Amino acid sequence: MQVADLLVSNCGQLLTLKKDDGQPRTGAALSDLGIIENGALAARNGRIVAVGRLAEIESTVKFSPDAVTIDADGAVVMPGFVDCHTHTVFADYRLEEYEWRVAGTPYAEVAARGGGIAKSVSDIHEMDEGSLFAVSEHRLDGCARYGTTTIEIKSGYGLDLENELKQLRVIRRLAETSQMTIVATFLGAHSVPASYRNKREAFINELIGEMIPAVVQAGLAEFNDVFSETGVFTTEEAERILREGQRAGLKARVHADELNDTGSAEMAARIGAVSADHLTKINGNGIARMAETGVFGVLLPGTSFGLPSVDFAPAREMIDRGMRIAIASDFNPGSSTSESLPMMIAIACSHLRLSPAEAISASTYNPAFVVGREKEVGSLEAGKRADFLVLDCEDYREIPNRFGINPVARVYIAGRAWSRRSARHQG
Repeated sequence: MQVADLLVSNCGQLLTLKKDDGQPRTGAALSDLGIIENGALAARNGRIVAVGRLAEIESTVKFSPDAVTIDADGAVVMPGFVDCHTHTVFADYRLEEYEWRVAGTPYAEVAARGGGIAKSVSDIHEMDEGSLFAVSEHRLDGCARYGTTTIEIKSGYGLDLENELKQLRVIRRLAETSQMTIVATFLGAHSVPASYRNKREAFINELIGEMIPAVVQAGLAEFNDVFSETGVFTTEEAERILREGQRAGLKARVHADELNDTGSAEMAARIGAVSADHLTKINGNGIARMAETGVFGVLLPGTSFGLPSVDFAPAREMIDRGMRIAIASDFNPGSSTSESLPMMIAIACSHLRLSPAEAISASTYNPAFVVGREKEVGSLEAGKRADFLVLDCEDYREIPNRFGINPVARVYIAGRAWSRRSARHQG
């Protein structure tokens, strides 16, 4: 018999998200949450050893004398959320800009007033590394409080070697001190700095010749991302930067087709990117190419909601055509200032027309593949980390239905209860 030191019992709905073939969920499989009614879970040293009905577990698992028992009291128990697209390390929220946007000020005018990415770049340049870590650690606490146990964090508010590395060092320090799993992405190509407006090629050469090698040498990121958009980086420029990153060992991701149909989704498929994100303006050919090549579409409903915008990604068409999708928060200081994946699920259901089950699959199981942690997290099954949530509800459909509240009662990471105190002092 296996030995366990943790038992979670009396789970009214245990959402395992287990998929026998271990492949990403597409089409109808997005609706299969692998629910076990009145389920239970056993773990040892932070890893799951058995999932099923309590009687089944007790027949195959022996519990150590000091084993901890958690009574879910009939609540929903599910995997921790995997937030696969965030900008959590930033200096300040752009509050003045929010007022401009809701008053109807166009994005171009917001930028002309000194808002947008340029404002966040200025803020990062002015903040020292210790202060940036402190505010980012506090925000990371908020992400965990809403049930995120694995998170991707991008740089992109430095736009020069010194400040990009500063952001990435903060991300690494967060990974070293937090209970959460944190994955780093280099986004040096988030925008063209004002000082390079008339010498774009020089900035691209700096990205390729100096920044990417420095990031790789320091081991500060797994992914390389580019904002491929009208007025930012052209599709051709983005492809060049991403291919250079791939040659250096960084996996490619793309901010694609958010404001305009630029063909960036097709480019992501052409280069074998892990994901293309946003996709509000993706065309049919882009959907077809991404479906054919297995590139994930990471949908960011909170960004459309926060801008505010009436344009949302065509999720139903993506699902119907077999595309791999995930949902993320895009948590950032301007357009999507919410760290709550339950809120993203609610927006995805109401505006992208996903079912609650599809939205949960897209915020747990599928994004684990996007960040390369599918063997570790995203579902509750033997061998994976015991990252799970006990919700304050008896039916998973309450997550989107009761929008605007936090449905997460308790968070467990590697079998240990998460708290703000432990998050700040672990390690």
